Amino acid sequence: MKSNITGWKHIYSFTLKQVLKSKTYLISYIILVMIVLVSMPIASKLLFANTEDENSPSPIDKVYVNNMTSLTDIEFSDINNITSFKHITFEPMIMDYDTLVEHITDKENASAILDISEENGSYNLHLSMVKEGPIKRSHLQRLGDALLTDFTNTRMEYLGISREQLALLQTPVLSKVTMTDINGAEILEEDTSISSSEYWFVYGILFFVMMTTMLTGTQVATSIASEKSTRVVEYLLITVKPLALMIGKVLAMLTAAMIQMLSMVAALFISNMISASFSYKDKSLLSQLLPSDLFNNINIVNIILCILLVFLGLLFYAVLAGIAGATVSRLEEINEGLTLFTMVSLVGVYIGLGAANTLIGAGTNAFVVFAFLFPLSSPFVLPGAILVGNASLPIVALAIALELVLIILLFRFVAKIYETLILHNGNTIKLKQLFQISKSV
Repeated sequence: MKSNITGWKHIYSFTLKQVLKSKTYLISYIILVMIVLVSMPIASKLLFANTEDENSPSPIDKVYVNNMTSLTDIEFSDINNITSFKHITFEPMIMDYDTLVEHITDKENASAILDISEENGSYNLHLSMVKEGPIKRSHLQRLGDALLTDFTNTRMEYLGISREQLALLQTPVLSKVTMTDINGAEILEEDTSISSSEYWFVYGILFFVMMTTMLTGTQVATSIASEKSTRVVEYLLITVKPLALMIGKVLAMLTAAMIQMLSMVAALFISNMISASFSYKDKSLLSQLLPSDLFNNINIVNIILCILLVFLGLLFYAVLAGIAGATVSRLEEINEGLTLFTMVSLVGVYIGLGAANTLIGAGTNAFVVFAFLFPLSSPFVLPGAILVGNASLPIVALAIALELVLIILLFRFVAKIYETLILHNGNTIKLKQLFQISKSV
């Protein structure tokens, strides 16, 4: 076996240097990192462009109240106790509606009109503003929420209901169904389901690993097929064995992909920190969109375990893609050769997606544990599950062990057939033929 892999380091260093120096790799690397760097600030700018600080003064200076209800003496005095609304004055509407609109448009574009109507026992509050002015819809929404609260309190006072009684009436009633044993003691069942935020976090990591796997596999297969079609591989085989050639190329491509992946992760963290400067709360985008307790399980040990799982998954799929690239003789046939690689990858991805959907609904069950341990799906779903705290250390250790076993078996299979594949010229070799070759060698 040693003689079969002798020289792989030379192939590895040579291939890695060629990949890192290639314009295609450098351009794609720079573009991907730049996209990730600007993604968070742009998203933060778009999401919070019209959002303002709750304590900032409202641009509304005056509100004309058009009270068309049976309720009288509505003053909205509590509104002035709110910091951002303390400067607003409320005046009853004396002039007719059209004249008031014209007056506001010409002289008081920082004023708004509040219509209060009553119909079938229900009340409607409607705020209006002029199109050209400092007031925006978000400003009306903030003031409208405060007015609704104040108006509700006023109604309760008319009905003789105090605010303490109103708070008691509005207190939510919660019900809980529990199981007890024969002695009446509650049987506690651990809730292993994940929240929607955790689901999208797991899904995001799964999608990222899937894209990296597909990109790496395609690059490996294309490189091997290209060298076969240009007959460069024949010159390389003069100094090294076919298996050493494949190991060196796969590891080189995998290293280049890991450099891209880790750089994008680092760029994502930097981008997230930059996004804080585009938020009025001076908080990063992820800290505002995601629950604060989502990252409680992100520590150095879990990160190392996730990177190891992803690396082993990429290694397995890269070797599989290397076999696919060796089964074709011309670069034009690469898509046909990658059929097996694509099918196996999709099986792992769909099992991982199924496990993620199960986690958000029913929590951890037999299918989820299977997805965590199954070598085809564990690199996709298990890293995210580790980071949200839904995978125990024994499960992770067993998944890594099974992944290593699968990779060893795959390399033993490759050792038997790769020399035949790399020297093959002709029609694309099918899966059945691969097993026949492995038995005959």
